Amino acid sequence: MISTLLRIRQLCLLVTTISMLAAAQNTQGTGTASGQSSSAPEGWDASGYNVHQTVEFGYRGSDVTGSQAMYDSLVNLRSGPRFLEQSLSMQSVEHTGVLFDNLSISSFGWGGDPNNALRARIDKGKLYDFRASFRRDQTDFDYDLLANPLNPANSNPSVPVLMSPHSFFTRRRMQDYDLTLLPESKVDFRLGFSHNNMTGPSYSSVHEGTDALLYQNWNTTMNSYRAGIDFKVAPRTVLSYDQFLDYYKGDSSWQLAPFLQAFLPGTTQTVELGLPVATANKTPCAITAPNTSLIDSTGTLTNVACNAYFDYDRTNRIRTTTPTERVSFHSSYIERLDFAASYAYSSTDMDAPFNEFFNGLSQRSGVRQETLTGPASARRISNVADFSATLHLSKRLRFVDTFRLWAFRIPESFAGTDSTWTCTNSSDCTLLTPMSATTQTTSMTTDNLSFNQRWTTNESDLVWDGSKHFGGRIGFRYGNQLFHHILDFTTGDEDRIEVHQYTPLAGFWLKPTMNMRFNFDWERQSNDDIIVRIAPRVQSRYRVMANYTPKPWAVLAGSVNLWDGSNGDSLIDFNGHNRNYGVSATITPRESFSFDFAYNYNDFEQSSFICFNNSDTTLPVVANAGSCTTNGYDDSSNPLLTYGFYKSHVHYAMGSVMFRPLKRVTTQLGYSINSVGGNTPQFNSLQPLGTLQYNYHQPLASLAVDLGHNLTAKGGWNYYQYGEKSFVGPTDPRYFHANNATATLRWAF
Repeated sequence: MISTLLRIRQLCLLVTTISMLAAAQNTQGTGTASGQSSSAPEGWDASGYNVHQTVEFGYRGSDVTGSQAMYDSLVNLRSGPRFLEQSLSMQSVEHTGVLFDNLSISSFGWGGDPNNALRARIDKGKLYDFRASFRRDQTDFDYDLLANPLNPANSNPSVPVLMSPHSFFTRRRMQDYDLTLLPESKVDFRLGFSHNNMTGPSYSSVHEGTDALLYQNWNTTMNSYRAGIDFKVAPRTVLSYDQFLDYYKGDSSWQLAPFLQAFLPGTTQTVELGLPVATANKTPCAITAPNTSLIDSTGTLTNVACNAYFDYDRTNRIRTTTPTERVSFHSSYIERLDFAASYAYSSTDMDAPFNEFFNGLSQRSGVRQETLTGPASARRISNVADFSATLHLSKRLRFVDTFRLWAFRIPESFAGTDSTWTCTNSSDCTLLTPMSATTQTTSMTTDNLSFNQRWTTNESDLVWDGSKHFGGRIGFRYGNQLFHHILDFTTGDEDRIEVHQYTPLAGFWLKPTMNMRFNFDWERQSNDDIIVRIAPRVQSRYRVMANYTPKPWAVLAGSVNLWDGSNGDSLIDFNGHNRNYGVSATITPRESFSFDFAYNYNDFEQSSFICFNNSDTTLPVVANAGSCTTNGYDDSSNPLLTYGFYKSHVHYAMGSVMFRPLKRVTTQLGYSINSVGGNTPQFNSLQPLGTLQYNYHQPLASLAVDLGHNLTAKGGWNYYQYGEKSFVGPTDPRYFHANNATATLRWAF
């Protein structure tokens, strides 16, 4: 840490020295040279091309205090040399290039940053247009409250889980290539290819008597091929056909990861006790007298009738092929009528053989070992269509109708062989029970079901442009959503829900002056049924947007977006809203000064009756709970009733000022904050509010000094501070603050 701080100080000293030298040079006066160096570079001409290029490289120093895992989850910028930005453009002034007329390449983030990308485009007039991109995202996510069992301190042993059991550290690489041949001809051709690969370690968990930590080696690949052709069959009329072919490979695997291991008595064999450890609640098992701990001082397990794992692994190799055909048509050939339509059909075939192995003890069922293997397959048949037409009734009045359909069905089957080794004497079943003292049973596990959904909507609008100063619209949207889940084709067991949606909508816009505009939109949707419990039967949405430009150098804007939903069913009583308010300002009175400001407030709440099970009467939500077994409720496994709620109030603000104290010196200062306050019922006394209550501060400063000769020295400082407003819980603290300093040199011509 000390060496990192020294590097940051050296970088700051370097930037300060450069700025002082540039200021002295500017004070002495440089005549015409100073004016030229401060203007934008004009590029240079070579072989008929006008060429521009920029390169920026430097070094970043990073110093983190507090939770490195949380810093990596939110920021993940490390120390080291960096190739921050590069661009190259070549334009044929007379469009006489031999191989190409225009070429542009840009990239950023090379040398160790978590996100980097390269984009390229090259074209030759009427012959071709080629575009390519590469992106790499590095994700190091370890928010230690996610899937954390929150082990209490009074367990013996006391084993806090200090990382998220579902953390992941993956690398995603994405490539896209698209080529259009004869782009300006009556018939053009399109070819494309995309490659998306995600690899890296991650963690997961599984439940077999207790929850075990699994190492999940992530490996997925998607290759997409596409080809298309456009026919310009008439003026302002295009008919297109596209063919897509997607290949997906899922090669992730799961193995038992080491966590809380203990020796079996009298052996050197270890067993894993799993993630949740609450011995007062007999998790993973009770402490047997006269022992006072589940694991003694020698690391030996004291209760061999404990839920535990010797081994676990699972593979589920997935191969999916998805061909898709799409036909689209759009035209404005007929006077006063514009219309567009498209239809796409795809049929996906998935093959996913499943293999799972467990060896240990599931105490309640007496299972010592279990395997489940078998072929799994599924299909997905999808139909997507949309149609829109605009009929211009007069110069200022038009009728717009839009229809959309999305329907899919996913029939699937699984024929598994389940082999279970169960203790012959269930009253004396322990981890020491040999496999010879178990009884093997084999059964078939079969699934033959289908998950189907269909959405259709049709919206009709009458739009009126009263003048250049005002206009409005009024319309109606009808929707139909069908949820059809076939649970067993043989017995005909199924869930079928159909929802009809009715939505009137209206809006208007005002433009009292050329530099002011105001928009308002409203809609209210009524549903005659719901698919999920917290879905609203009635919902309303209001949108207001305004912008004002009092001066060419000042832009002011504001927005309001309100959503409210409810379901008055006596057993649900769902209510929710999402309210968003925002303002922004950009002020640039002169080239040497600018100011940006933005503020956004988001208020989200939802609530409904819920049933739950909890024995901790010290919690108010338990002590004041009603009954879920009376007054129309019948849930004996979750007998407690409460009015559950979730509240989140988010304030975001940012401000930035740029000024040039000298012609060659540009300075920027800024600050942003996310402040979150929220609440939800506490069902576990060890559960902190976490991301429902926190502050995240991000001040910054930068300095750029024009050195002349197309060179600019730049320095920047960023500060990050994350802190939660509630107690930490039985985990590592998630607070951190970090100083990042960057010194770079930019060359542009």
